[in-house]
Amino acid sequence: MHSPEKYLEVPLDFSPEKMNSSFAEFKQDYPEFETTHILDELRDLEYARLDWHDQIYLDYTGGGLYANSQLLKHMELLRCNVFGNPHSDNPTSIAMTKLVERARIKILSFF
Repeated sequence: MHSPEKYLEVPLDFSPEKMNSSFAEFKQDYPEFETTHILDELRDLEYARLDWHDQIYLDYTGGGLYANSQLLKHMELLRCNVFGNPHSDNPTSIAMTKLVERARIKILSFF
């Protein structure tokens, strides 16, 4: 087993050749890394905007990023419905009240 400390050293050579050989060495030392390709696929599918903006998001304890599929589903919900103030008594408000109540039930089911 190799010591992870060697990967903490900042390489002085950032050439493509050196980066490729370092990555190959890393994959040889940690073959289980190859099993993480599903995370790359998930990032490409659901969080491509991170790459579009050269971003890395690490604050998963304070708040999570919304996935592209969540955004599309929510946009469809808003596009196909009219929602009003859930504290009123009219068709759009009743529709919103039903969504709020459904969300409460889902949340409470976790406890």
